[in-house]
Amino acid sequence: MTGPAWTARALADSEADERAWTGLFLECFGKSKDAATLRWKYRDNPDGPAVARVAVDADSGAVVGAYAYMPRRFLRDGQPVVLMQASDAMTDAAWRGRRIFTGLDDEVAAAAAEQGVPWAFAYSGRQSFNGFLRNGWELIGHAVQWRLTFRGRPFLDRHGRWGRLAGPFAFAFDKYFGSVTAGRLARVSPLEPWEPLPRFDASVDALFAACAPSRGLVGVRSARWLNWRYVDTPSRRQECFGLRREGRLAGYLVGEWRDGRAWLVDLLAEDPAARQALLLSFALECVRRACEEATALLADHHPAIPDLIALGFRADRRRKPFRDIFPFIVRACGSVSAGPAAAPPEADRDLGRWHLTDGDRDAEHMSA
Repeated sequence: MTGPAWTARALADSEADERAWTGLFLECFGKSKDAATLRWKYRDNPDGPAVARVAVDADSGAVVGAYAYMPRRFLRDGQPVVLMQASDAMTDAAWRGRRIFTGLDDEVAAAAAEQGVPWAFAYSGRQSFNGFLRNGWELIGHAVQWRLTFRGRPFLDRHGRWGRLAGPFAFAFDKYFGSVTAGRLARVSPLEPWEPLPRFDASVDALFAACAPSRGLVGVRSARWLNWRYVDTPSRRQECFGLRREGRLAGYLVGEWRDGRAWLVDLLAEDPAARQALLLSFALECVRRACEEATALLADHHPAIPDLIALGFRADRRRKPFRDIFPFIVRACGSVSAGPAAAPPEADRDLGRWHLTDGDRDAEHMSA
């Protein structure tokens, strides 16, 4: 497609760029965000400011696209490394088809390489997936949506025409799911109950140091990062809970509850018993709040999956993309620029080395 030319520049710390960014966010994602979200996400991140670029009309200077990489501290086999998380690929509808997304992706990847960053990573959405793959990104696996269903309606909604035909009998599905899930859980009490965590403190740094995986890649869970990511967000939709043993923090869980749904956002525990206690408390909290469904997005190798299955979570056998499974993609930043970024290890292309939860996505919150 031919049309007006565009150029790229850094996202400015200005009211004009903030207004343009929030307008694009609403148009592209259907979500209304204000400048506070931009500042929180791109500038307040304790792991560093975002590498953010905008595309502007070469004639008028109007912002017609935006894109960013957000730095994230990881451990790779126990050693610190900074990676970049792709975020908010946005193009004005009238300017699509002019390589704005791929052009900005190259811009920020090159800037990341100049900083010595080896990898960018992302959970890709449906609209941008093919564009990512055409622009040097690699699909290395999928995260799976695990579901615990308490009511019939979410189950029917996932089954298309068959579900609509069965709609008049939703009460029967409610009774079934209520009896096998909510009813069963209501008779269980956790041996180690959790407690609300208003904020994270240094105890979570000690927890992470004690139980972070020694092999593979894991995002650092520091008190600063966790408070920024889950406590001090503009929406404040997530809630944090901790499990204590003899005064020390033995594990934490972050959840989100909204409009009858629940999301398991983040989880860290010092041993299997602590993990099981936290997950049981999460399921019981869903019963208490009369949820219709709870979900957990995790790769197949995550250690929590056997515990989720024991609680009644199930993954759809059909594994439909962008509903039941979500692609995890990476890009070697050094392939775009001759900067100081070293070629990342080939082993990192194995999703089994990545230790991720739903909270490792770039979304401020899971609910709509």
